[in-house]
Amino acid sequence: MATRLFHHDKIDLTWWAGLLSLEDCQQLVQIGRDHMQEATVIDEHTGVNVSDVSRQSQMAWPKREDYQILQKIAHGIVQLTGVPLECQEPLQILRYSPGGQYKPHFDAFNADSPALRAGGNRSLTLILYLNAVEDGGETTFPELGITVYPLPGSGLLFRNLNAEGVRERFSLHAGNPVTRGEKWIATQWIRQGAYVDAEG
Repeated sequence: MATRLFHHDKIDLTWWAGLLSLEDCQQLVQIGRDHMQEATVIDEHTGVNVSDVSRQSQMAWPKREDYQILQKIAHGIVQLTGVPLECQEPLQILRYSPGGQYKPHFDAFNADSPALRAGGNRSLTLILYLNAVEDGGETTFPELGITVYPLPGSGLLFRNLNAEGVRERFSLHAGNPVTRGEKWIATQWIRQGAYVDAEG
């Protein structure tokens, strides 16, 4: 059973322990290893995936229908958030090697971005931590002064949009550099509407 570790009202940021079992974490890491490629970001001007120097990691986007554990997690996220399954993007599994990081960034897009055609904006982000990082790899929120340390099986859920549906400045966050070992996470972005793969 998951235990809420803390909550912050500014962006409805909540951190839980025990969202995933250690076996779940190990399965996700193995699936990630089987599908790994260099990480990209969605370009706000074009809506397509591109490489970006701010993100130094590898990623995997396995198909949900190919793995029972991905289906189980997807339905669990529906229960956690109350948002329909069709609003979920594919779960992204990420590996950060020593030196790997994701500099301060927003998950939500500008109001005029073509990326919104894929189902509206990213209203929620859920980060699932899959391993114990030897050193570094924390998630930080510069505008809030909050640092979250990787804890296997824990999850961090936060809102990316304010009450008016505009990108929330307090949602600015970063993945700190890994200084020893490696960091594995799985990230679930949830759209305002039904997600459509914009690149087909």
